[in-house]
This record gives sequence, structure tokens and C-alpha cells, in this order.
Amino acid sequence: MDRELEFTYDNDLIFFTDRYYTSGANIAYSRLIKPSSNFYRRFSSKRMDSSKLITRYHYGHRIYTPKEIKERDVEEFDRPYAGWHYGRFELLNFPSEDMANKYSIDIGLVGEKSGIGNLHEWWHKALGLTPPRGWQYEIASEPLVNFSYNRIKNWRIINKVKLITNTGASVGNRKNKFEQEFLLRIGKFNELMNSSVVNSRVDDFIPELGYYPKDGGEEGFFFYSISGSWVLSNILIEGSVFNNESPQTEEADDFVITRKWGFVYSNYYTTFSFTVYRIGEEVIGGRVHRYLNLNLAVRF
Repeated sequence: MDRELEFTYDNDLIFFTDRYYTSGANIAYSRLIKPSSNFYRRFSSKRMDSSKLITRYHYGHRIYTPKEIKERDVEEFDRPYAGWHYGRFELLNFPSEDMANKYSIDIGLVGEKSGIGNLHEWWHKALGLTPPRGWQYEIASEPLVNFSYNRIKNWRIINKVKLITNTGASVGNRKNKFEQEFLLRIGKFNELMNSSVVNSRVDDFIPELGYYPKDGGEEGFFFYSISGSWVLSNILIEGSVFNNESPQTEEADDFVITRKWGFVYSNYYTTFSFTVYRIGEEVIGGRVHRYLNLNLAVRF
């Protein structure tokens, strides 16, 4: 079970809205790096002899719209139309069973050349939904590169209750920000080095169907998270940091609160989760927004 294929889908339709971050999809492939490889010796944590090293490859897209997609007057838009396709590479290592480092790089494309506007219009037409009427005013096309680092730590509170802290920073021409998250898990769960909460369930252990050891087998837990982000720039709202070519931009809020809650079930073979996100005001004068995230991962 040293490889994993993961599918993720986001949509706000369940809350009867179609605004802001309205839809997105992602597919990811993870691989456990063998300790005998040169790559492992170079990038694994030196603090722990048996630490895992995991690589993850993503491909996905995201769609952003103003509150009223049937509005034709650009002066009434409270957020620009924007969409981007991206590929992402992640590297996870573990200084201990309860601590993780995540390094990532995003490479993508925003604007008309991304094709997201055409995808959104086609999707709404195919389903008979309200057609979006403002993609001609979307953020100007630009290739995007972003680098991120996250330090994740597990803290035990009482039996079956643990707190995870996630401290991170991102830099690049898509988004520059610092963030701090606090996530509470309640239920049955593993340490970070073998947990679905950081996508580290890949392992070289060969399980026996239907048999789960006392530790490290099944997980089933509820979670609640709150995070704060100090946003320095966001091309999907403010346009490019290099030029003023976008036909419409807005002022991004420099501090955004995000809450999320949901449930995760995981065993040796699969992980399933659902998560409700509540995003605070990302745009000055904007509104909070909620969407649902569904996730399925299969290991082989």
C-alpha cells in the first residue's frame, strides 16, 4: 500500500449559492519513497531513522465568481471572475511520529488562457443553470508559480482528543500569505506519520484483508478547525503584482478567518471524508462563504 490515488471535489451548490470560490476539482497521486533511494537519503528527516518520505503530485482547477453571476454590469461585481488550472508537487517528511514538514510548489495558469471561463459556461448550460455573464472581465492571463511551507504538530490533550497546529507561509505571484491553523480531532486516529489528516497513510506494510491491528489500522474521527491568514497579495482578487492589465480588480481583505468541520474514515485501503468550509470575507465589503468538500482516496 505504498501508492495512493485521491479524488477531491468542492462545490457550494449544497448551500444554494453560486459565488466566490464556487467549484473545484483535484486529483492527486502519492508515493512512499523507499529508504534505499538517493532521494530518500537527501530529503528525509535526519532526526528519525524510520521516518517516512512521501511525494504527492496534484492536478486541478478552481472557479471564482462574484456574488451575482447573472449581473451584466461590471461595476456591480463584488469580486472578479477568475479561474486557474494548476499542477502541484508536495514533499512530506516527519522529524517524529507527531511532527511533519510539508514543502510544495504550484505551477499554473490564470485568466482566459486557462479555459476555466469556457468550462464554467459550458457546465452551467449543460445542467440548465443560470449562465454566468461576466467572464469577459476575468483576471488577465498570467502563468503562476507559488512556493509553500507548512510545519504541522500533533498535541495530545486527553485520550481520543488531540490538537494539531499547522503553521505555514506561501510566496509567489498567485498568493503571498502567512497562516496559522488549530485543528481538533475527536475519535479514533493515528499519529501524524500514519494519518489521513496529512495524507500519510501510504505504507510498505502489507495488510491482511479484514484484520486491523490495535494501533495504526482504522481511523474514524470528527474534526473542527479554525485558521487565520494574513494575506499580502492575491492575484485572483487584486490582479497581477506586475501589471494592471485585468479589467476588474477588488481590494483583498488582509486578514481572513477560515473555519472547517467534518468527518474522516480511513483504513489501510481507502479514506473518505467530507468537510464543510466557512470562509470569512476575502474581499473588502464581501460576505462569508460556505462550500462542501468531498474526498476519496484509494491505496494500492
